[in-house]
Amino acid sequence: MSDKTSNKSLFTVSDLQGGYGDIQILNGVSINVPEKHIVTIVGPNGAGKSTILKAIYGIAKVTSGSVTLNKDGVAVDVLATKPHNLSKIGVGYVPQIENVFPALSIEENLEVGYVNFANRSLDEIRDDIYGRYPDLKKRHKDRAGTLSGGQRQMLAMARALMSSPSILLLDEPSAGLAPALVDQLFDELVKINQSGVTILMVEQNARRALAISDYGYVLDMGRNRHEGVGSALVDDPEIVGIYLGKK
Repeated sequence: MSDKTSNKSLFTVSDLQGGYGDIQILNGVSINVPEKHIVTIVGPNGAGKSTILKAIYGIAKVTSGSVTLNKDGVAVDVLATKPHNLSKIGVGYVPQIENVFPALSIEENLEVGYVNFANRSLDEIRDDIYGRYPDLKKRHKDRAGTLSGGQRQMLAMARALMSSPSILLLDEPSAGLAPALVDQLFDELVKINQSGVTILMVEQNARRALAISDYGYVLDMGRNRHEGVGSALVDDPEIVGIYLGKK
């Protein structure tokens, strides 16, 4: 993984409460994501995992709490930032579904994800992405709708990386993938992290996700229940018995 000697906080969710309409899902969730770390949120269905990401992007309603990006010594109020501007401040997002534009080509999907930074051109970043994902380069003119599920997920992550994010938010990245592709996905997440990108991931495949994570949070009923080093959570009999189940 990337250099983990610094525990400097990059992204902080503090006492977040909210949900959908009058339905309260989040009941005071707090998450800390240190710079260049992988942090995973796990828990049973209905725990509020994906709602955290949806709240950040304005899809779910926030009634109280805060989300802060600590970038270059400046604390940015994420909830006060319009969703379409989050990529401009360094927050990338890959939703679970509808994460590519099927009618557009692979190359056009990547161009949609590009944010115009003065020091990096579209061509330069796209070339880097094609170097990382040669299969996408081979099919760059093909419509995204012709891709398999695994290829679509690859494209969705590649498009998010086009904005050179400081942190990548992933909502159930392994959902619907065949077992062999799940291994490939998590290997790729480690490589992305090694390149310097911080990752906050919501994932149902708890064992596999926590195994590559520096830190993990277990949610239940919209609240923090347990937290700790990812590998330690996987080995904790209480966590395994209640939340992860038998292998």
